[in-house]
Amino acid sequence: MAHGAANRDLEGLRKKIARERKGLAEVKAKEGSALRLLGKVQSDLKRRTRELHAAETQLSSTARELSAQKAEADELARQLSARRANLARRVAALYRWQRSGGALPIVSVEAPGGITERSRYMQAALAYDQEVNARLSAANRRQESIQHELEEKIFRLRDEGRRLGAIQQAVSREARQKRLVLASLRREKENRTQVLRGMEAAAERLARMLDQMSRRAVARPRQTPSQEPAGGGLEPLRGRLDWPVNGRISAPFGKFKHPEFAAEIVRKGVDIEAQPGEAIRAVERGHIVYADQFAGYGNMVIVDHGERYYTIYGHLGEMLKKKGDEVSRGEVLGRAGHEAPWPGARLYFEMRKDGRSVDPFVWLKNR
Repeated sequence: MAHGAANRDLEGLRKKIARERKGLAEVKAKEGSALRLLGKVQSDLKRRTRELHAAETQLSSTARELSAQKAEADELARQLSARRANLARRVAALYRWQRSGGALPIVSVEAPGGITERSRYMQAALAYDQEVNARLSAANRRQESIQHELEEKIFRLRDEGRRLGAIQQAVSREARQKRLVLASLRREKENRTQVLRGMEAAAERLARMLDQMSRRAVARPRQTPSQEPAGGGLEPLRGRLDWPVNGRISAPFGKFKHPEFAAEIVRKGVDIEAQPGEAIRAVERGHIVYADQFAGYGNMVIVDHGERYYTIYGHLGEMLKKKGDEVSRGEVLGRAGHEAPWPGARLYFEMRKDGRSVDPFVWLKNR
């Protein structure tokens, strides 16, 4: 009977292992996809950063060019101002000379080097000043035009820099988000890997236990009535069993959303909260067929109540009974204890009938 139930347990564990392997493969595929996406985002971030640096370099170069053009324009303006002052003085001098009786132009052979030469000199000087003034004015206008173009270019470059900066920040945020997703997937992969290893170890141990039970069953003689498990089954006690510990159910029987993997799993028992050191009691009289460590369940006690009914008590901080002991209803089997990674003590409680898990809530008293 126990051998058949253990066989079913092993088969169920193997199915869980297969599901967990599939889930691990899916997480690895997601991790690969996240890595590729992160690579693309990081490449985009590098490109945007280069574009931003190029725009900043061009802006600095244009600003230096504008500064040089302004300095040149200031020098032209100074020269233009000086030339205009010279021109004003020459015009004033020529005007005074004309008022004093001079004539322009005067062609005279009577007084070479006299008034005619002076008039010619003053006209030439005035024409030169006017020409220089015109050239300086044109150069000044060109400088003003260049400055205006450079100022517009700086405005455009600053606007482009702000745009590229905003894009870079957005891509940087996206890269950070992708890295967080990747880190989360890697944590999930590590957790799943650990769970899978635990399941595989439990399956191997259970397989060894089944092999040992098979060999013992072949070797031992048929049991006498006095050796039959204590108890006459639990069927008459449906809905009237005492709770193994006073506490609320923190993880229910059946389908349950795993808090770490965010995936729905099927639980064959319940988790009941307990205080560290609190007594864990048998729900009914029976015979202890297992009292030892079991991978995934910590310290575990299994009680055979007869008629193929079993109760399982896992995650005990301390076991006070051993295999082969007879226990009565309400007798203390052990005490609750803290077990990482859970923050407090808890009891894993499972009920089985004919090798199948049943909902303990149906059998326990209402409270």
